[in-house]
Amino acid sequence: MNVIKGKKTILRPAIVEDRRTIFEWGHESDIASFIYPPDGETKTLKDFCDDWKEHYFTGLSTELGRMFVILYENSPIGTVAYNEIDSKNRVELDIWMSCEAYCGKGLGPDAIITLCSYLTARFEVRTFMMQPSAQNPRAIRAYEKAGFVQVPSTPEQIRAEWGAVDSEDSVLMLLKVPMK
Repeated sequence: MNVIKGKKTILRPAIVEDRRTIFEWGHESDIASFIYPPDGETKTLKDFCDDWKEHYFTGLSTELGRMFVILYENSPIGTVAYNEIDSKNRVELDIWMSCEAYCGKGLGPDAIITLCSYLTARFEVRTFMMQPSAQNPRAIRAYEKAGFVQVPSTPEQIRAEWGAVDSEDSVLMLLKVPMK
């Protein structure tokens, strides 16, 4: 798989050797508390690898999910990923930046829009879901800039519809792409 070009960012398929770096961005950077709130359990690299299985980094089963490194001006600045595409052509996305310096510049929304466009063209995905913590209004605003809208829901409703909830204060956000 080649890189996917956005207006500001480039998405490079992540490889197995990227795992530790991506883990560190999410767990040890100056924005880690927004990615994994402090009241959550501490994750180890092994936990991360158990959650983000090898196929996210090898491309061997792209319908099960894939992770990308976000590049800006040829530097890695974060990661964006999609999970398994379900039978209704829906998928959940995840994103986090490597550090505070890359937040608030429109790079996250650009990466999200770029990935959504790719998934719509490649897999005919029509519904995208993200579930930021209510304690992370900056992420909510960034996802809104990418076209996502908040959908009032409870954790139980998210579990029933999507199978998992990231945290008990998750805000369900959806982007629906119309059929052509």
